[in-house]
Amino acid sequence: MLDKRNRRPSFRTGPAFAFLACLLCFAASAAETKSPLGEWSGTLTISGIKLRLLFKIRKTPEGNLTGTLDSLDQGAKDMPIDKATFEDDKLRLEIKLIQGVFEGTVDSTGNKIAGTFSQGSQSLPLNLTRGAGASLDESLSPADRAGSKYAAEKLGGGWNATLKAGADQFRLVLNIKTNRDGTAGGTLDSLDQGLTAIPLNAITFKEGKVHFEARGMGAAYDGVSFNNSSSVTGQWHQAGQTLPLSFSKSGSK
Repeated sequence: MLDKRNRRPSFRTGPAFAFLACLLCFAASAAETKSPLGEWSGTLTISGIKLRLLFKIRKTPEGNLTGTLDSLDQGAKDMPIDKATFEDDKLRLEIKLIQGVFEGTVDSTGNKIAGTFSQGSQSLPLNLTRGAGASLDESLSPADRAGSKYAAEKLGGGWNATLKAGADQFRLVLNIKTNRDGTAGGTLDSLDQGLTAIPLNAITFKEGKVHFEARGMGAAYDGVSFNNSSSVTGQWHQAGQTLPLSFSKSGSK
């Protein structure tokens, strides 16, 4: 209001002013959280196969958006995002390497994006959450847990194989390690496809038989013959096909 003595505006602090200041601070904070910069994770479901995706978005020195995409369950990392735009809370990302496009809208919290992932003529729902996301959820029955610990003991190390599918051949490298709880963990490299560190699930060794799954590829392996910790003979299952596949321990003759 006006001060009668000098006719100049006189501002007084009080609860209303403090409340207004809080509102202004909240508005500024909300504007910051709407930024698309950072890591965003989500799970894409394709024909029953769940693929964990991780988008990492940053700015170039010129101020443009850029970034990379990891398909964690397929061992594909740092695929470049060729074009990224963010306008009116809408984010669009183009990945030419896989002919993929993500389009989504950031919610009011700035921490979730509801959208779709398109590849070719196929479009699937994909919701992203700010952050790197959770690790693989591996829940084992008591029998499988015991079999996984036995697998860690017997299969630890590297194994090599060549998968023959018609006229095509794919060199595979299996890496088995022991987790902190004693169970087996591991990854698979498909050298000729340029895929590395594909996570393995359900690694067990029970009654002389080896089993593991590469869920990101929709694949599984059943080894029916184990020879002195130096070779495993069995079958590879993927996309409705069953193919013979034998692994040899690295360094073994």
